[in-house]
Amino acid sequence: MSDAWPFNPPRKILLATDLGARSDRALDRAVQLARQWNASLVVVHAMEKPAIRPPWWSHLEETPSWRRPPDPAREIEELIRRDAQQDIGAFDVRVSGGDPADVVMEVAEKEQADLIVLGTARNETLGRMMLGNTIEQLVRKSPVSLLVVKNRPREAYRHVLTGTDFTEESRFGLVMATKLFPDATIALMHAFELPYRSLMTDSQLSRDFSAMEKESIKAFADESGLSESGRQRVVTMIEHGSPAAMLGKYATERGADLTVIGAFSRSLAFHLFIGGTARRIVDAVPSDVLVVRAPRPD
Repeated sequence: MSDAWPFNPPRKILLATDLGARSDRALDRAVQLARQWNASLVVVHAMEKPAIRPPWWSHLEETPSWRRPPDPAREIEELIRRDAQQDIGAFDVRVSGGDPADVVMEVAEKEQADLIVLGTARNETLGRMMLGNTIEQLVRKSPVSLLVVKNRPREAYRHVLTGTDFTEESRFGLVMATKLFPDATIALMHAFELPYRSLMTDSQLSRDFSAMEKESIKAFADESGLSESGRQRVVTMIEHGSPAAMLGKYATERGADLTVIGAFSRSLAFHLFIGGTARRIVDAVPSDVLVVRAPRPD
């Protein structure tokens, strides 16, 4: 990633596309963000790599250029421009064969991209069926921040939801949400499962506990080093329940158009035996999801 990230908006955005219908939404959002942040755009497409070249391959390489098949990168650029609903300006295309997640990460590293953008269906089941485990692999392994686009862009992000568990990675997500989207309202939610909550109903203990929760999340926001204008745009809330479920419910009922998560990259063992909150949130919320890759403490 470039020297600008993570303290400023990305300078280079990498759009990963399989040229399917859902990729159009990711394209439109990537273009909108590239214009908003004055960033360059690179498009990557992973082609299935044949295990064995056919017998006619060597003869094809010897034929004149005008008789060879069209350059895949040029074909993809023409297809994208033909399908785009707007003038998308200049962009570069990278085409490579191999596993999509591996290709995307390899190109992101080579291009020094700051953000990977890709699309999926809003319906989680359909999204998994169509996209396989590419998003899951990128959420788990990519050192680059990841934007999963589910909805058709209408305007810049205006209502941003970010979750916190009071860790430094979630603090990083909050800070970046205020920096990247300076005109958006930021809803900061702390959601957790509270055992025996019903035992505290209408009691002084319940009121004291509620006051403590509100003070904790307020202190978290106040101590995050936000600018004055950024802090004024942050609305805090406490919810009792699964973080993924509560974030999903808020995004559905209150119309958040983006959910931001601050996350470290995790090993496969972590996801198998402990569980990855970021992965569950990507599945659960109906809004677009930005997984901000937080730098690990020394």
